[in-house]
Amino acid sequence: MNKPSPNQPAADVPEIMTIGQVAVYLQLNKQVVYRHVRKGNIPVSRIGATLRFKKSIIDRWLADSALSSLRSAPPGARTASPGEPSTFDLSVD
Repeated sequence: MNKPSPNQPAADVPEIMTIGQVAVYLQLNKQVVYRHVRKGNIPVSRIGATLRFKKSIIDRWLADSALSSLRSAPPGARTASPGEPSTFDLSVD
């Protein structure tokens, strides 16, 4: 099996991923993924001591996390339109 590269098209990513594959897919270090697994932050299936990640569930988790962060934005917070860069007001009142 070929090791996925960071630029690998999504169609080439297997539906069931190992810790290494999900780390590449999420562009994270494997140790960061292990930390999220230990904290219960990332959806994972355990088969004995083996960890497996289902791509469709990871994709849904990412989408839900993004929506959740938008919902928890402070009132009046402005979000960037598609194609528009995000800006932050760093001024001190």
